Amino acid sequence: MIRSRYRLPSTSSLTAFEAAARHLNFSRAAQELHTSQSAISRHIAGLEQRLNVLLFLRRRKRLALTEQGEHLYRAVVSGLDNIQSAFAMVSAWSPEHELTIACTHEISHLYLLPRFEELQAHMGQDVRIRILTSEYEALEFSPDPRIDLAFAYGKPSDGQGASRSVFQEAVCPVCSPQFAIDHADRLEAGVGAWAGLPLLLLTKQNRGWATWEDWFARVGVPDPSAAYTGIDNYVYLLEACTAGRGIALGWKGLIERHIDSGALQLCWPEFIHMDQGLNAYLTTAGQTKQPAWACLEYLHEQAQSALM
Repeated sequence: MIRSRYRLPSTSSLTAFEAAARHLNFSRAAQELHTSQSAISRHIAGLEQRLNVLLFLRRRKRLALTEQGEHLYRAVVSGLDNIQSAFAMVSAWSPEHELTIACTHEISHLYLLPRFEELQAHMGQDVRIRILTSEYEALEFSPDPRIDLAFAYGKPSDGQGASRSVFQEAVCPVCSPQFAIDHADRLEAGVGAWAGLPLLLLTKQNRGWATWEDWFARVGVPDPSAAYTGIDNYVYLLEACTAGRGIALGWKGLIERHIDSGALQLCWPEFIHMDQGLNAYLTTAGQTKQPAWACLEYLHEQAQSALM
């Protein structure tokens, strides 16, 4: 049998005790709570019996809290105040205070969650942020009407309308430190010597992001006939890369934590900038909500500051 987490007296007993302790008078507590003095006395007696302590000292016609009563009073007041505040907040809650962001598992895990606390602080604690993970195809063909903001790859947004650039695509091959040590001679010899090295390939439907073919073309080196290993999810692809299973194509906007922690390192001197990028956009519902616009501008401002 599973026991309840909380073994507390009834709310009636706690409110009776709080009123009696505040007034130090059972009659006034009864008047405030629209009950009888005898009912207040029964609640207090029940609490004292349950705790096996005296909560009040009865001195002729005056009451005083015992040390235990003082301690319980402070705790009860704090608890009831928190409950009352929560009720007030929830009862006043409206869709205007909710922000629903839809994105892929990769964008959620690698981009939004590392920035979530900063985003929440910027939006304010009265705004509830929800993140729904979904593939791009689902967002296109059966969008959830609750979604306010979503992401898409494409040409960098010009900052007009309800779309903003989150980051312009810049990519660079990355590998684990141990992989770099094991293959140091070939990596240092340049891309032309990469033939046969394992390259990790993102196999999910391409939505505009750079491929290995694009990167080799930009650096002016033919595909060195590397041994490709296909992985359908970019989060898992990076995990395979950090485990030393091959070289991954790293997106600058998504791998900062891996580089900063030393889990991954660059295999090329610099990031190569592409023509596409990740954009955030507001849905029809989102365009009617101030928090959604505030979030859109915040993401864009963060992108701009990262370029400086």
